[in-house]
Formats: sequence, structure tokens, C-alpha cells
Amino acid sequence: MFGKAVIIGCGLIGGSLALALRENGAVRQLAAVDSNPSSCELAVQLGVVDAAYEDLRDAVVDADLIVFAAPVRQTCELLSELSTLPLKKGCIVTDVCSTKAEVCAKAARLLPPGVHFIGGHPMAGSEKSGVRAANARLFENAVYVLTPPDGTDEGAFSKLAAAIESVKAQVLVLQPALHDRVVAAISHVPHIIAAQLVDQVMRLSGHPEHGGLYTKLAAGGFRDVTRIASGNAAMWRDIVLSNRDVIRDLLLDWQSGVADLLDKLGESEGLGLQSFFHEAAEFRDALPTKLRGAVRSVYEISIDAADEPGLIGKVATLMGIHGINLNGVGLIESREEDNGQVLLSYRSKRDMEQGAHVLLINGFQVYFRD
Repeated sequence: MFGKAVIIGCGLIGGSLALALRENGAVRQLAAVDSNPSSCELAVQLGVVDAAYEDLRDAVVDADLIVFAAPVRQTCELLSELSTLPLKKGCIVTDVCSTKAEVCAKAARLLPPGVHFIGGHPMAGSEKSGVRAANARLFENAVYVLTPPDGTDEGAFSKLAAAIESVKAQVLVLQPALHDRVVAAISHVPHIIAAQLVDQVMRLSGHPEHGGLYTKLAAGGFRDVTRIASGNAAMWRDIVLSNRDVIRDLLLDWQSGVADLLDKLGESEGLGLQSFFHEAAEFRDALPTKLRGAVRSVYEISIDAADEPGLIGKVATLMGIHGINLNGVGLIESREEDNGQVLLSYRSKRDMEQGAHVLLINGFQVYFRD
């Protein structure tokens, strides 16, 4: 158990980690620092932390664990400030940034001897933001990457790893550069491509004659494919800039792949295209489904029911009666890949499964979305 842990950044991830560490007995006392005083005040009111500080020095002076739960650019700036403060000997410092090489290099260069920095990246998140959305179960079954530098104190690493495992996350140890290469391919570049797809349709939707068709027919599969393009623009700017060299190489590889696809379009029989789609489908279907990855999981089902007044109200009422947290309800207009016409989204897999059970026993046809 850590005596005192300080969370720097009272958002979704920082707040969720604070709640999870507390509920699983990994810390005795929790404090928070945030550039927005109201976020800290709310964190105290909600019981996420015990105390809030405006000044970093006051917060960390006696801390056993310091967690940077801020964007990568801000974390790098705060590391500079932290390095000038009198920290407790043996203090463990970690972060939750989506890129690791830049943060880890800066910490190794700045932090004094006797302070142990171990980079971290929990593969978890939510469409919600802010400390009010904090959830102690956010890290359950999620991969939590740790990037300890060479020569890291074994006791410090074991203590941090045990705290993370206590919140039911799965620790994976990687070198910072390897982490950034892998996450660039499975998270950063997909986000850029999703945004590019949206940008293309946005431009096409401006056509004076048929522009409206693009937004009308994009309500189904296109929204699913491009869901990750809805992320915070400033945060993603910093992530991409922090990992720009790896991302540039991957985008060049993507460009080469697009050129290859253009060649396949010239084939009369389309065998190359068929092979391309077949191999992609096989690899995608073999990916693990139980673990949370770098891209946030979606918990959605669709239902098939008669289009009649009060349908959505009836569904929402059923969820409320059974205490199931329904995140959103919507009609599916473009149903090329959907059997149901009403889409229901949930905040967790558990809520989704309970919701599906309630709907089934009440006569609804339920479809899980892959």
C-alpha cells in the first residue's frame, strides 16, 4: 500500500485511477492537483480524493506515488517543475500518456536520484470526460503498459505493478520506443485515417445538388468506422506531434498500400481485391475480444421491433426499472449492416449484457454488434 498518492490532473483517467486505487486498498490517502480549481473541488466533493491543492509543491512534498494524468505536452512541462521540488526519497512517479518515449526521456534527464520514474499507459477510456465520469471499474481487464527504464529499482517496479494489478488491469512491460511504434499503428494512425475519411465526406456533403445524401446515409456503418474521429482535437494534436516520426513512417506505408489498391482496381477479375478483403477479414476476426485495447471499446446492441409510438420510451423504462445504465438510444436509418433499427449503447460490457437479457425476456429481438 502507498501512504499518499497524488493525482496530477482530475479528469476521467486520473479520477478513475484514484477511485480504483482507493477501492482496492492500494493507497491510504489521495490528493489531487489540477490547473482547473473547480475540477479539484469537484473531485473532493465526489469523494474521488481526500484533498486538493492548487500548488504542485504543497501536494507532492510527502507523496509516495505521483501520477501524471495530464496530456503529454502538459506532462512534459510539469516534469520540469517537479524536478525542482524536494521529493520524498523512494517516491515513485508515473504517467498515463498515450506516447512514452518523449515523457520517459525527459523524466530520466530531469528527476533526481532516489526518485523512480516508471512510464505508464492504461489502454482504457470512455466517451465521457471529466472527473464526474470517473469509474473505479474502468481498468478491469484492460492492458496497462509499463515502461520502466533500464536499471529501474525492482522494489519500486514491483510496488507499482502490484497497485495496478490490484485494480484488475493486466500489466504489460514494454520499452518506450516499442510502445510508441505499436500504439501508433493500432491507435494514432487509425485516428488520423478516421478523421481523413470524415473530412472527405464533409467536403462531399457540400455539393449543392446531392450533398445532403452523404450525411443522411452516413448514419450507420460510416459512423461506426469513424467513431474515433470524435476525440479531443488539442489532445490528439499533442499525441501526434509527440510520436510524429513513427506516424510519418506508417502514413508512408499506408500511402504505398493505397497505391497497391489502385493497381488492384485495374484487374478485370478482381482476384487481388478478393484476396485483400479475405486476408483483412481473417486477421480482424482473429483479434482477441476479451481484452481492452488502445482504441476504446464500444458496447452496443441493436433491437428489431415494430416502429410504433413510445418504443424508445418503453426501452428506456425497462433499463431504468432494472437499474441498467443506458448511455444512449438512437434510430438506425442506414441499415446495410444492421439487423435492428434501434441502437442502444452502454458504458460497460456488464451493462450491455444485462440490458440484452432484459430485452430478450421482454420479447425483443437483440443483435450484438461486432
